[in-house]
Amino acid sequence: MKKLLKSENLLWCIALAVIFTVSFSYTFDSKLNLNGDNCYYFANATSLAKGAGYADMFGKPTTNFPPGYPLLMTPLRMVTDSIVAQKVLNGLFLLTGVLLLFSTIVRAGFKRPLAFLACAAVLITPHLLEFTTMMMSEASCFCCIALIFWLYQGIMEKEKERSVWRMPQFYLLLALIAFSYYIRTQAIAVIAGFLLGFLAMRRFGMSAAVAAAFALGYAPWMLRNSLLGLNQSRYVSQIDFTNIFSTTKMLIVQAMPESIIPFVPVNYEAAPGIMLWIFAIALLAVILYGFWNMGKLRWPLFFYFCGTIGIISLFNVPSEYRYLTSATPFFTMALFVGLWKLCEGACRKALSASFSPWILALLFLPAFAQDSKGNKHTIGDMHAIAIQKFPPQFNNFFALGKALATKNKNAIVCSRKPELLYATSGLRGVHYLETEDDAKMIQNMLDKKVDFVLVEQLGFGSTYRYLIPCVQKHKEIFKVALHLPNPDTFLLHFDKKAATEWLKNSPKQ
Repeated sequence: MKKLLKSENLLWCIALAVIFTVSFSYTFDSKLNLNGDNCYYFANATSLAKGAGYADMFGKPTTNFPPGYPLLMTPLRMVTDSIVAQKVLNGLFLLTGVLLLFSTIVRAGFKRPLAFLACAAVLITPHLLEFTTMMMSEASCFCCIALIFWLYQGIMEKEKERSVWRMPQFYLLLALIAFSYYIRTQAIAVIAGFLLGFLAMRRFGMSAAVAAAFALGYAPWMLRNSLLGLNQSRYVSQIDFTNIFSTTKMLIVQAMPESIIPFVPVNYEAAPGIMLWIFAIALLAVILYGFWNMGKLRWPLFFYFCGTIGIISLFNVPSEYRYLTSATPFFTMALFVGLWKLCEGACRKALSASFSPWILALLFLPAFAQDSKGNKHTIGDMHAIAIQKFPPQFNNFFALGKALATKNKNAIVCSRKPELLYATSGLRGVHYLETEDDAKMIQNMLDKKVDFVLVEQLGFGSTYRYLIPCVQKHKEIFKVALHLPNPDTFLLHFDKKAATEWLKNSPKQ
């Protein structure tokens, strides 16, 4: 880090910090993201902050997500329940990762203007900013991987003076490689990158050390899950070998061009046209050429790229650009390095002149346009989304949760989106059973010890198909406690005694 503080780097880093401040502030969305996953991370971090272990909102041990990101959230969660604070923390992860990336490019022998442009491009990448302003793990994963490559580069620089095996930095590197898997499961691509990269460099001992570090690092998690009788990973069930080719094609031809500057709007429902194929293949070639010119990082970066594409291709869930997000900064870096090397070579050969890296700033132009469809292709689109308010139905949903929390913090609420309620009001919640059998639904609520039921109009079909008909037929069980209009949203008290009596007297199905 000392090299970052030298005068020749300091001004560039300050400039990157200014760009980060502007882009992050411009696209910052203070609202809770409605995807649900970020709320589960918040619940896991809350459990850790309370000293209750890695568990869900009910204190039940879980393996739903890797524990690394909730662990990083925990110190802040111990002092505040602010969602905004966690998002700012993600921003700091992004900035730190970008500064490390800048240093990595410079240490690889490239000029600072080129490193600056590549890192500035990362800071205005819409999809990376999108996930950074959520409580999601992409930014922290990128930061960890950037630190890994930066540390490795420093180790290689000192190898002539001292054996790798006698450097504390090498063992820190191994620990971070293992820890990256705890942040995001797909970070196993980092492990593959260094393991195969060291093999390609005939560094067999170092390759074995990476494998051993991963095994030792993963063992406690496996043991914990085994002792608790939990599944090791929910992602195992998503592996599907039948769609590897089609998913790989989607990632390379559609997701990569959309994710990396210049931003290319992509229709994932339609077959890619010939122009997109040509562009994607050219983009891939330039990125690989960029990796090739990264000196000692060449093989780890190349195999990290291959591992990232390979791991994502195994999943049977539609991912589009999402799972590329934490790797996008490294692809962007390689794009700028590869383009500069190609243009520099052409200029030297044809004009006997040097190619200015500043010309590559033209790649930024698409970033400031705005897609009329609002598909988050540019930071302008993201700003438009960030300043929007929640729709009235979500405002009512959250308002009823907060009102109940002031009176009965320990109540258990049944609703369509219990994770959103927990993140905004601290109320524990459960889903209703999706069945048209009233007896089964009511019994399920009794089994889950439900105290209140929240009937919303968030637009989910299951609420109208299953919950509302049951509530309307059993008003003696579901009694109105609070109501908000426009649109009508109800908090209903679930009368357990009345529910038990009705079940006793109801005809058996």
